[in-house]
Amino acid sequence: MAMATGRVPHIVHPRPTGRYVYESSSEEDDYDGRASYIPMDALASDDDSDSEWDAPDRATRQSMAHIRLANELDPWERWENVCEKRVWERVRRARTLEPFVSAPASTYQQDTNVDEVQNMLARFQIQQRAVEQKEREGFEKRNAKLWEGIELAIRQAELRAADEAKQLAEARKKQEEAEVKAKQARDAELARIESEKKEQEAKEREEEAKARAQAEQNEKERAANVYRGGSHVWETAQTEYAHWQERMRYVKQNILPSVAQRPDWRKQCFAAKRAITPKIGQLTNSSTEIARITAAISDVLQQARDVPDADAATCLYFWMLNHLAKCLIRQAEQEVAARQQTAFPLARLIMGLQLRGHAAVGDVLMARLVKKCPWVLAYLPNRGEEDDASYRKRLGFKTADEPVQMYSARIAGISALYFACLQTNLDSVAACVTLAPGVSLSDAAQHIPDALRPGRLWTWQIRSMTPPVAEQRLIMPLWCTFLEMAGPVVLQRYKKQQAKLLTLLLQEGLQKNRLGEQEADDTQKAARVRLTLLLETWLAKQTFGEHVSPGRDMDT
Repeated sequence: MAMATGRVPHIVHPRPTGRYVYESSSEEDDYDGRASYIPMDALASDDDSDSEWDAPDRATRQSMAHIRLANELDPWERWENVCEKRVWERVRRARTLEPFVSAPASTYQQDTNVDEVQNMLARFQIQQRAVEQKEREGFEKRNAKLWEGIELAIRQAELRAADEAKQLAEARKKQEEAEVKAKQARDAELARIESEKKEQEAKEREEEAKARAQAEQNEKERAANVYRGGSHVWETAQTEYAHWQERMRYVKQNILPSVAQRPDWRKQCFAAKRAITPKIGQLTNSSTEIARITAAISDVLQQARDVPDADAATCLYFWMLNHLAKCLIRQAEQEVAARQQTAFPLARLIMGLQLRGHAAVGDVLMARLVKKCPWVLAYLPNRGEEDDASYRKRLGFKTADEPVQMYSARIAGISALYFACLQTNLDSVAACVTLAPGVSLSDAAQHIPDALRPGRLWTWQIRSMTPPVAEQRLIMPLWCTFLEMAGPVVLQRYKKQQAKLLTLLLQEGLQKNRLGEQEADDTQKAARVRLTLLLETWLAKQTFGEHVSPGRDMDT
């Protein structure tokens, strides 16, 4: 009994640390399942805790620690299991000693052990109920504290969320207000810009309308000045003269040097030169010859224009056109000056090439005509501070000491070629040369520059009757050439207006001696006789009769 009572363990009241410890006898000290001491504060705290955290965060962390404790095995349950196991082990040991004890003693001992066990179990139950009650109260306190921490964390989170929502709402409201203001400002700026744009467009339209009206008025005045004569005609004539000078300068400064620097280009140009030059001399007034030579020269020019290299094509093409213009003017200075009727086939060749699409023929030819003979414009360039030699060269003199008779003959031949171009009937030319497929005569005629159109017949007459051109020594021979080459055409084209002009020329120019120089030389006297005969014949017959140059119609 003493041995049995001496080995019964005793219970120590739980310590206030939140854990219960079972104290056993010396035989139980080595048992593997003895409880260890774990302080509540260690479970309720975190190794990473920071003393600087505020109270709400510390409460939240403690609440989380309580949650972790709730998930662990209850210490009381572990202690109860250990105690029950040890009790039953003592019982089994006591039973193993029963064979060595006498029956009465064994029965007494057994009863005593049972009583002790029952007493011990009763004490265990009492202690268990007390511990359970205390544990329950502690658990309820911890649970209440845990839920209090959770609710506090929830309230704090709700407060923070509400505060953030409030701040977000305020920020969104401010942003919306800013966007509204920005949109209003942008709309106002766009409206202002649109208003200014409309005002500017209206102003520009108004200015353009005024400019168009002024331009139309100026054009009407210019046209009226051209046709009514007077000093107004010279402004337009000066502009035309400057334009053709610029075209000639382009050929001299851009085309000729470029070809001279390229041996392969020079070779092609000289081959074209050998093909063009003899054909100009072979030209007659036969429609067959005119068609053949026009086609041959057109093919030579087209070969230059078809060169793949654009720069090479331009240089070669204009070089050949410049050479063609030289040949035509040389023919006019020599053959036409001797026989005016030879100008008509040359004129048909010029117009035929333009109808076949070589529009630049007219530009280059006019530039050379104005250079060699500014009289084709019925205009005398301003002398300025030029010396006699330079000014005479601008007037078309070959040399500074060229005789006036030779100069007059050359100028008459060049002018005859120009007048022949102006009076040429394009229908007859189109019937002779072959136009491009699908191209009408009206479309092909668009390539002809204004300076080579029939309207220039009237312009030349008006300018030539206006001082200072009307006072020049050469004006009478030029009038004779004009009427001999284009007289029938101007009579048919201008009718009553032409009759008034010829009457004025006869009465004021010849009879009152207001045309040409007052001190007439032999050349001017001969020209006066020719012009008087032409005008008197017209006055009597309303035609110039046999005084006009033959060859106006092509030979079949």
